[in-house]
Amino acid sequence: MNRLSNIVRSSTLIGSSLALAAITVVPTTSYALSSSSSAFCTNLPNRAATVTNQISTLIDKVHTAWSTQDQKIAADEQKVDQEVATDRQAADTKRDTEFTQLKAKATTDTEKAAVDTYISAVNAAVSTRRSAYDAARQTFRSGLQSALTARRDTIGSQMTTFQGTASTALSTAEAACNSNPANGPSIRTTLVASLKSARTTFQSERQSDGQLSTTVKQLAATRDASFKTADQTFDSSMSAARTALKSAFGSSSTSV
Repeated sequence: MNRLSNIVRSSTLIGSSLALAAITVVPTTSYALSSSSSAFCTNLPNRAATVTNQISTLIDKVHTAWSTQDQKIAADEQKVDQEVATDRQAADTKRDTEFTQLKAKATTDTEKAAVDTYISAVNAAVSTRRSAYDAARQTFRSGLQSALTARRDTIGSQMTTFQGTASTALSTAEAACNSNPANGPSIRTTLVASLKSARTTFQSERQSDGQLSTTVKQLAATRDASFKTADQTFDSSMSAARTALKSAFGSSSTSV
């Protein structure tokens, strides 16, 4: 069960964060070379198009990473569900065999009635625990999906803002070059400052990425606590059922 939360906390989220971090590197470095005013303004349209495409490509990669992450989570959940179903089927088969053996031990009406009562109690305890496990697992998954959706919405908005700020800075620089191409150095300085500011803002917003990991840990802890409570309830029910059965059989040895 824990492997799902581990996947979310590690490779896929880190990959998305790295892709986002890469966006903040492109714009400033793309303008770090030109010192000639005429060369800067002459080359600006081509460089602006390159940077715009780079940002768009990186954002597309983030969305692709999210899609891959969703597929991985779905595959892991399906694997867990299959393992649970297989384990339960094996447990059911074993329990039915033990019930048959127990019924063979019952010779009096009192013992037979006690066995029937015991079997009903065991089946009810098993069903209750399974339902509790299923509910806890589903609550974890729903919480995880909600946390992912909320985080992606936030990041998507931040990426859009960054992209818009960069686009505005580039357009402003191009307009300034069209008006006064000889003022290249000043225009370049203003552009670099605007892009650096956008990058700094984006990086600052990224500091909250770790909150998702914390949320997943909390969801996992709540799920595991529910599992533990279900186990305790099950053990208590089984203990009571065994005590009643042994009482009906007297000093006979019984086990299920």
